[in-house]
Amino acid sequence: MYRKLTILFFSCIVALFAAMACTESFAERRAREAREFSERECPRMVDKFIRMDSMAFVENPVGLTYYYTVMGELDNDTLLTPDVIDDFRQRLLENIRNDINMRRDKEEGFTFTYHYTSESTGKPFIEASFGPEEYR
Repeated sequence: MYRKLTILFFSCIVALFAAMACTESFAERRAREAREFSERECPRMVDKFIRMDSMAFVENPVGLTYYYTVMGELDNDTLLTPDVIDDFRQRLLENIRNDINMRRDKEEGFTFTYHYTSESTGKPFIEASFGPEEYR
């Protein structure tokens, strides 16, 4: 009886260590989730002028990068006055601050970067990056 309990105990310990070895870190999980999201959901239209192309996990600085394409009437760089860019950046920052789905990412100190590219020229339209010092 004692021998069976000892074998059972050690079997449970081995199984526990094996399970721990198979778990992925938070960063590994977010990298996998970003890749799977991009494969499953992208490209997708955000509205009639913006298409989300992909999302990627980056390691330096640790965070998520979102890639978008601007098209149609909005694909006009003459619309990009300093006031418009500042307002757009503020809206992105407020979205980060208020998005409960980003809670764990924010707790981990992720940086969130947004790349908007012109469909007509292929050139960067707007780029914005927000670190923990900005959204906390």
